[in-house]
Amino acid sequence: MRIAIAGKGGTGKTTIAGTLARVLGQRGRAVLAIDADTNPNLATTLGLAPDQVQSITALPRNLMERRTAEDGTTKVVFTASPADILERFGARAPDGVQLLMMGRVDHGGAG
Repeated sequence: MRIAIAGKGGTGKTTIAGTLARVLGQRGRAVLAIDADTNPNLATTLGLAPDQVQSITALPRNLMERRTAEDGTTKVVFTASPADILERFGARAPDGVQLLMMGRVDHGGAG
């Protein structure tokens, strides 16, 4: 099952996503939560301490590359396996939830 939560800013998307992830994890489901917000707060909502949040490494852009097929079509693919990505960049959160942080803007003009 895949669930995506999207919408207008300030509507509670992160709260809903974090709560849903934790409830599903508590019920024994394998949960991979992905924070793709430029101002990521899902880790805190999932129950990680501030020092743990700071130690999470966001996925670097070089994990993906654009490839062109012989017919001229292009696609973007990961340069590592999903298992390797989770091993290197995944963070364990309470209730059995695993978190990936897609990226964050460190300063103005960097996004």
